Amino acid sequence: MAPKPILVKTTEPSKSILFTPSRVVSRPDNLEGGEETEIAAQISVPQDGGWGWVVLASAFISIFILDGVAFTFGSLLNDMSLDLKITTSLLPLVNSISVAIYFIAGPLASAFINRFGFRACIMSGSIISAFSLLTSYFSTNFTSLCVFYGCFAGFGYCLINMAACLIVGFYFEKLRSLALAIATTGSSFGVMIMSPVNTYLSNLAGWRTTTLFHSGLFGLIFFIGMTFQPLLSLTVMKTTDDPTRTVTYLPNLSTAGLKSHTKSKTEGLVPTATERLFGAASNLNFPTAAAVVDDSVHGTTSQPGPSTAAVSKLTLTANTPQAGISPRQLKQVQSIISKPNLNDKNKKAVELTVNIESSKTTGCCGRLCQWDEHIPQSRPMYRDDAFYEGKLEKLPAYQKSMLETPTEGKTGLEYQLAVSRAATAVDLRERRGVFTTAARRVLATMMGPKLLKKKSFLCLCMAGLLVYVGFLVPYVYIQMRNEMEGIPAKDCSLFVSVIGLSNAAGRIILGAIACKMEPVNLFSISMLIAGASTILSNFSFTLYAQYLYCFLFGFFISCMASLRSTIIVSIYGLDNLTNATGIMLLFQGLGSLFSTPLAGVLKDFFGFSAAFINAGAFIILGGLIILPIKKFAREERDKETNTSRNK
Repeated sequence: MAPKPILVKTTEPSKSILFTPSRVVSRPDNLEGGEETEIAAQISVPQDGGWGWVVLASAFISIFILDGVAFTFGSLLNDMSLDLKITTSLLPLVNSISVAIYFIAGPLASAFINRFGFRACIMSGSIISAFSLLTSYFSTNFTSLCVFYGCFAGFGYCLINMAACLIVGFYFEKLRSLALAIATTGSSFGVMIMSPVNTYLSNLAGWRTTTLFHSGLFGLIFFIGMTFQPLLSLTVMKTTDDPTRTVTYLPNLSTAGLKSHTKSKTEGLVPTATERLFGAASNLNFPTAAAVVDDSVHGTTSQPGPSTAAVSKLTLTANTPQAGISPRQLKQVQSIISKPNLNDKNKKAVELTVNIESSKTTGCCGRLCQWDEHIPQSRPMYRDDAFYEGKLEKLPAYQKSMLETPTEGKTGLEYQLAVSRAATAVDLRERRGVFTTAARRVLATMMGPKLLKKKSFLCLCMAGLLVYVGFLVPYVYIQMRNEMEGIPAKDCSLFVSVIGLSNAAGRIILGAIACKMEPVNLFSISMLIAGASTILSNFSFTLYAQYLYCFLFGFFISCMASLRSTIIVSIYGLDNLTNATGIMLLFQGLGSLFSTPLAGVLKDFFGFSAAFINAGAFIILGGLIILPIKKFAREERDKETNTSRNK
């Protein structure tokens, strides 16, 4: 069907723009249930400042509260054990369950973000976490703690973490790596501040009052999350008046874009087991927004044929949030619409006007009090770089988008077009239900098992699992161990704070070094130092030796979070980042689940030394097992190249 002219009411008629749509082809899409529909591309427009700084501050505070509670459980351990009469070996299982679900539920939380938006998810996570900790205040047995403090709170943690960490990357482009670094250091500072605070409150009023205090902090995140306002997004729709023309998706869309045919039925791809399970195709089955636009504008296809006939149209719709858009965003919209290569005097002009309501965007208080509804068409998790935390300038996709576009034709949205995957019109029109295509497609993308067939990726996953088996042990047990070794309690309450402070420094410094050094080697060296220092911490219990250990452990263990996306992209490419991250979160969660319970058993039978030696050994093993990953990856690429040549 042909698009109708678009008209969005405006308070500033002078902002109306005329543009001429180019050819497109009608696309029956059997990946979405066999219905004939158009292919659309959805991109968000970053602000790179302005309200983005408010969002950044809110994300920092949210992560501060979240990890400040989740990773300082050890400060409550003694009082909880005495009150509930549960051994300190079994009780940390509660924290392990919550941290495990914190990671394992990542794909599900990402799917909900794609369906309902960042703000709805962080506010829901706030309610779930606050209610779970409030219920834990009344707990009198181990089982109820596992259910509420562990399972339900862990899921709330996951929703908050995913929303707060991911939204910053959508508000910034040029300053994205800096903004993400600031936001994620909220975790380190939260651990640093909350550890002594928890110890003080626990000694003063008990663990129940401290948990009630934590419940109130999570309740604050509900209001902080209100700042996560929707961004301006653009929908690029391709349609045609010719019902006989169809297009299918190529199995490898990274370079080819779309394949055009003139026939009655579409040749579909054979769905994978994951796609059959979730009833949706993964992101890799769809072209990028840049491919959609370029194919329309230039009339290019991967195969020769009559597809160059002028029968198609390109329709661009601005989905403006209720609070309006900034002048910079308006300029970007005007620029992309008025690009010289989008003009064609032989086609009908489509009038597009952008809604600007400046009265709603004046002042911070006005923005906070104005409730903006989620834009239903928004699909943030269709971006390949959603989980990327490194410098965009290092990405081939960013370099290509900047170099291949002439200066006079740049719109400022080339990179967004290059990393955003297309959607179908059926997907964008779905408004009801929880597990719609928007949610199921993210699950299919993050849970796809294709990478698990690679030895290199299995090494990466095992490295994550092994490191997280040892990761939680110092956070939970170092205060108790050092008190038993005769270090004053007031100093013991600061050890986890030192870990948090050095962790913040490590995220920034090691992240910068990773831009100059091979990230796999940096990760391996860091894990070796973190693991070795954990083992050696058993041989000297002087105050300064323990402070040195906490600094070294916190500084180098930060690599596990800060280098994950960089390592994945360097080996498997940006288009596999979402899939690899989803699977790695499962392995990290599994490692966290066994971390402190295993250490508790070893503590009971052999003492704290055995628990810390075991934790350090697992961290070292995680650093060693990742070393052959580059070699395995080269062998896999060579094998794939030879196979393709033989075909």
